[in-house]
Amino acid sequence: MSELKERAGIAINVRVQLADVAPDRQVTLGALAMVDELGNMLWHMKYGQDLRRRALHRASLLLASRIADGSRYRRGKSAGAKFRDAKRDGEVASDGPSLLVRFAERAIVEWVADQCSACGGRGMRGGGGRIVRRVDCRSCRPVRDAIDARLRFSRWPISDREPCLTCYGKGFYEERPFAEVPHLCTHCNGSGKEPVNAAKRAQALGVPLDQYHRRWAARFEWLGAVLTQIDSITEAQFRRGLRGA
Repeated sequence: MSELKERAGIAINVRVQLADVAPDRQVTLGALAMVDELGNMLWHMKYGQDLRRRALHRASLLLASRIADGSRYRRGKSAGAKFRDAKRDGEVASDGPSLLVRFAERAIVEWVADQCSACGGRGMRGGGGRIVRRVDCRSCRPVRDAIDARLRFSRWPISDREPCLTCYGKGFYEERPFAEVPHLCTHCNGSGKEPVNAAKRAQALGVPLDQYHRRWAARFEWLGAVLTQIDSITEAQFRRGLRGA
């Protein structure tokens, strides 16, 4: 994350303790208000952790509008033209606008939460502590076995003995024999990015899985590049806003 994005995130996120005491918070928010609306909302969600449902829906509508506008973001045919061709061929549902909104919403969710859910984006797991192992106490095991046998024929518990000095009467103790060895995260294969889940994408779109692979997999890659482009444009606009403040 760049310094500008971190600065914007601190100013946006009201849960961060530094947000209220930052001397340039108003300047930062003022400069951020001068950027494009979609970029502003995306930065609020990704860097400011402003994950309100209403904001996500508004951003999805704005992004879906850009997808349908073939004069702005092109990759060969525009996404809107590709969608119209697919609709003509009967390969998508007839609810075009809502499908585009679902497409945009899923892409935004993946772009915002792009870090691996298993390793937190580090690409490695382990090394953060020591493994705790629960060991049965052998010192008092014969006594506990004898008491358990007597309790089968007694209505009252037997508690007139001194607690074990090893486990203090728990019957076990915990030990940390060795540290957890750092290893490559198998969920993301060390990339630190959340892997693509084709089934969840198809479910979000409301299309069969085979249709997703045939028609939508490449479009998700294209839209991911569009979001990265919007992010770069927003950063440039934000930098100009700070210089003019």
